[in-house]
Amino acid sequence: MRFNLLGAVSLTAMFVSMPAVAQDNSAPTPQETAEQAGDTGGDIIVTGVRQSLERAAEVKRNAVQVVDSIVATDIGKLPDPTVAAALQRVPGIQVQNDRNNELSTVRIRGLTDILTTVNGREVATTTGRGFDLQDVPAEALARIDAYKSQTADQIEGGVAGTLDLRLNRPFSFRDPTLVLTARQNYATIADASNPQFGILAAGKTDTSIGEIGALVNVTYSRAENIRSVTNLGERRYSGGTPLNVPGLLVPQVLRNMPDVGDVKRFQANAALQWQATPSLQIYVDGLYTYFRSTTGFAGFNPQPFTTNSRISEITASDYCFDARVNAGGTNPTIVNNVDPDTGEVRQTLQPFTVQRVCELKSARFDNVVINQNSSSEDVTQKNKMVAGGFNFERDRVKLVFDAAYQTSRSFLQNFNAEVGQRVPTVFVEFDDNDGPSFTIDPSIPLSSENLSLRNSINQNYTLGEGNLLQARLDGEYEVGGILPKIKAGLRYAKREARFQEVRQTNTVQSIGFGNIGTPSEANARLISSLGLSSDFLGVIGVAPRLNGGQAFLGVNPAYLRSERGRNELRELFGLPLRQPDFDPTKEFNADEATYAGYIEGSYEIPLGSMTLDGVIGTRVIRTERTISGFERAGDTLTPIVAKTSDTDILPSATARLQFSPSFQARLTYSRSMRRPDFASLNPTESLTLVGNDFLLNNGSRGNPDLKPQKSDSIDMTAEYYFPSGYVAVTGYYRSIKDRVVSSSAKETIDGLEYLISTPRNIGSVDLKGIELSAQYFFDFLPGALSGFGVQGAFTLADSTIKGDDPLSGNPLVGVSKYNYTAGLLYDKKGLSARLIWTFRSKYINGDNTGGVALRPFDPAREDEAYVPVFLSYVRPAGRLDFSVGYDVTDALRLDIGGTNILRNKTSTYWGDKRVVFQLNGDETVYSIGARVKF
Repeated sequence: MRFNLLGAVSLTAMFVSMPAVAQDNSAPTPQETAEQAGDTGGDIIVTGVRQSLERAAEVKRNAVQVVDSIVATDIGKLPDPTVAAALQRVPGIQVQNDRNNELSTVRIRGLTDILTTVNGREVATTTGRGFDLQDVPAEALARIDAYKSQTADQIEGGVAGTLDLRLNRPFSFRDPTLVLTARQNYATIADASNPQFGILAAGKTDTSIGEIGALVNVTYSRAENIRSVTNLGERRYSGGTPLNVPGLLVPQVLRNMPDVGDVKRFQANAALQWQATPSLQIYVDGLYTYFRSTTGFAGFNPQPFTTNSRISEITASDYCFDARVNAGGTNPTIVNNVDPDTGEVRQTLQPFTVQRVCELKSARFDNVVINQNSSSEDVTQKNKMVAGGFNFERDRVKLVFDAAYQTSRSFLQNFNAEVGQRVPTVFVEFDDNDGPSFTIDPSIPLSSENLSLRNSINQNYTLGEGNLLQARLDGEYEVGGILPKIKAGLRYAKREARFQEVRQTNTVQSIGFGNIGTPSEANARLISSLGLSSDFLGVIGVAPRLNGGQAFLGVNPAYLRSERGRNELRELFGLPLRQPDFDPTKEFNADEATYAGYIEGSYEIPLGSMTLDGVIGTRVIRTERTISGFERAGDTLTPIVAKTSDTDILPSATARLQFSPSFQARLTYSRSMRRPDFASLNPTESLTLVGNDFLLNNGSRGNPDLKPQKSDSIDMTAEYYFPSGYVAVTGYYRSIKDRVVSSSAKETIDGLEYLISTPRNIGSVDLKGIELSAQYFFDFLPGALSGFGVQGAFTLADSTIKGDDPLSGNPLVGVSKYNYTAGLLYDKKGLSARLIWTFRSKYINGDNTGGVALRPFDPAREDEAYVPVFLSYVRPAGRLDFSVGYDVTDALRLDIGGTNILRNKTSTYWGDKRVVFQLNGDETVYSIGARVKF
C-alpha cells in the first residue's frame, strides 16, 4: 500500500492535551560561531510557517554581516525534505538534482566552494574540502545559517560562503521532551512508497553539582529511486565508415540510461550540557551519520557507428555549420611536435578537412547494435564526530574552548558488465520536447534470445578515508563605550586523508570472445551459452523515452552487487575470486596542518537618532601540507612527494547603520580563501582503460602547484522590517583570484588515446549581482484571511572569467543569471501551508572543449592550432512544491506535502539549444506524516 502510514497516523490521533515544547531559535550574532556547541539559548516556541520565517528574519536582522537562515517549523521539521531543498529558497543560492533524484550541489552566488560547519565546527567528507549535505538529513536540524560574507572569527575555507548546520541542544528545551516523527514518501517515477522515522528525547535537571541536560536524536529514512536519463552523445561526422552519408552530425552513442537504486540514511546525535557554575558550562557532543546509495545506471543504447550500421529516413534540422573533421570523424586535437635537435615544441593540429554538417531532426538506424550495460554502484559513507569544550563568562571576560575529532570513510564498489544485440532498426527523434525518443520493435527490449556478452567487465573500487582534529580558543573582553568589546582567538587543525582506488577492465577479447559491432563479431558468445546463473539478466526499470515508456532487459545490478555474481564473472574471465588489489598509481596520502589566529574589535557609535556598529578584524593562517603518491615506470613504482606551505592574511570589516528600529543598511568587506582539494593537488597521473570502442579511455592528472583561491568581497544591503514582514535588497561584488577549474583534453599515451582531466588556476573571475528578498502576512484582512502571506526572493548573478584563459569572457560553470522563488503562505489557528515556485535560468553545465565533438570554429583561424571552446548548457527550468500542516492538538501535528508536483525535467544541450544533449526525469514525491510531542 502506497500510504501505509495512514493507520499509524490515525493511531497517533489518540494522544491529546500534551504540553507545548520550547525550542531555541534565537538569533545569533556573527561571533557566536565558536559558542554554538554550548549555546543555552532561550525558551522560544517555534511552530508553523510564520514563526519559522520570523525567526529567520530575526537572525538576518541582528547579524552584523550578510547571513540568511532557515529555521525549523517545528522540532525535527525543516520547511523542506532535504538540506539542499530548503536552501534553494534562500536568495543567492542555487541547487541541482543529482543521480539519486534529490536536490544537491549547493551553490552560493554561483560557487560550490562552501565551508560547512556543524554547530560551528568544520566538517569534511573523506579527502575533499566540502561536506556532502546528503549525509545529514534535514529532520535532524534546528536551523541552517548561510553566511555570505566572513568575519575574522569565522573558520576560513569557503570562498563562496559558509553553511552552519545547527543541531538541537538540551538546554534549548524548557521541559522534558519526547518527539516522535513518522512519514511516508511516495515517489511517482519509482512508483515506490518509502518510510522516514525520527525520535528526539531531551531533558534537564538540577543536581547538587549544577544543572545537567541531555539530548538524543535519531533519524532513519529509505528511498527507492529512478531517474530517467536519455542523452545523445558527442556529435561526429557521418561521412565515413560505416554510415557513409556526408553532411550530418551523428551522436557517437544514443542512450536510454535510467539511474536505478535506493538510498538509506541513518543519523544519531547526542549532547550533554552541564552548567557547573553560573559562569561555567561544560559540554560534550557526538554525531554519527550513515549514508548508503545503490543507485547505478542501466542502459539500452543504440550505437550508430558499429560495423555495418546504416542510416536512412533522414530529416536534417536548420542548424548547420562548417566543422574541422579529422580522419576519425571527430574534432582534431593539438599535436605537440618536438624538434629532436633543439627540444623546441611546435603545436599543430591533426590533419583535417572542413565539412559542412547539419544536426538531425530524426533518422532511422538499421542493422545497429544496442549496448545494454549496467552499473552496480554501491556507495557507503560514514561520518563520526566527538567534541567537547566549555564556555566561561564572568564580568567582562568570556572564554570559549572547543575541540573535536571527526573521521569520515567512503567506500565505493562498482562492478559493471555489458551485453548487447544487433537489431534490424531503431527510429530516433532527436528533439522530442527537449529530449530524444526511440521507437523499436517492442519485443526486442525484453528479449534475451540474441544477447551476447560485450565489450568488457569493469571492477572499480574506491576507498576514501579522512580525519580532522581541531581545537580553538576564543576570548572576549568587554571594553565599553564606542568600542564595546575585543575578541581574539587561536585555532589548530590537522587533517589526514588517504585515497585508494582500482579500476580494472577486462575485455571479452581477452578471453577469446568476439565483440558484436566490431570486426570480431563472428566469435561473439551468446549469454545463453555461458552457463551463468539465471539472475544474471533482469528487467531494469522503465526507459520513458523508449517506445513511449518501456521496460528492458539488462545485466541485473543485484547480481553484480553480490559476491556470487561477481565471482561467476571473475571465473569466466580467469580472474582471482576477490576484489582486485588497489592500484598504487591511483593512491595518494595527504597530511595538512593549519594554524590560525585572529583579532577583532567591535564598535558602536551613536549618530543622533541613528547608530553605526560593526566589527573590524584580521585572520592570519599558516598552512603546511604534504601529499604523496606513486608513479609507475614498467614494473617499478617510484614515490612522489609534494610539500607546500602558505601564509594567508584575511582582513574583514562590517558596518551597519541603523536609521530607525525598522530600517538599516550594511556595508561589508571580507577576504576569504579556499584551499584546493587534495585530489587536485595529487602529483601523480591516473589512467583508466575503457572497454567500449566508442568511448575514450580516461584519466586524471593532479597539479601540486595549485594556489589557494582568494576572494575579495563587498556587500551592501538595505533592509526594512515591519510587524508583518520585511523587504531586503543586497548588492554584491566578488573578485576571485586563482580560481581552480578542471577541463579535459585528449592525449596519446603509450599509443592509446585518453581524455585527461587536469585542474588549473585561471587568472581571475568577477561575480556581481543583486539579491532581493521579502515576506509579508496580510494581518489587515479579516478573520481567517489574515493568515495568508507571500514570500519571494530574486537573484541576478553576473559572473565573468577574465585573463587569457580559454574560457575568458564566459560566465562561471553552474551559474544562472536569474534565479527566483515566489510563494503563497498560510498560517492561522494551527493550519499552516506553503506553495512555492522556484525557477532558475539557463547555465553552463560543463566545459567539453577537450572532447571529440565537432563544433563551429573561427574561419579566420582555420589553420591555427587552437581548439574552439565547446560548452554544454542546462535549459531554464522551475519546480513547484507544497506543504500543508495542521496542529490537531498541542501534541499532535499532521502534514502532507509534495515536491516537483508539475513533474518538471532537467534538459541540457550542446553549444546551441537546437543540439539536444540530455533529458533527466526529476522525481515527484508526495508525503504524509505525523509528529507527536510528549
